[in-house]
Amino acid sequence: MASPVRFAKVRKQLEAAGYRLVRVSGSHHIFERLGSPIVSIPVHDQKVKPHYAKQVQRIIAADEEASGGEEKGGR
Repeated sequence: MASPVRFAKVRKQLEAAGYRLVRVSGSHHIFERLGSPIVSIPVHDQKVKPHYAKQVQRIIAADEEASGGEEKGGR
């Protein structure tokens, strides 16, 4: 079984891809980026389950592919 990932690492990956943390609802940290679906990451003890870390990587890869490798910014 894979080890949990630090939330700080996942957050940096999302922010580098143009996402921003817009709210926290309980343990769920909600990230948004203009033109992309909302990303909700459950965080417990500053850790993220490996499944969600992989999901973030897939979302970022799909966003980059859809934009032709250009990073989108904005709100």
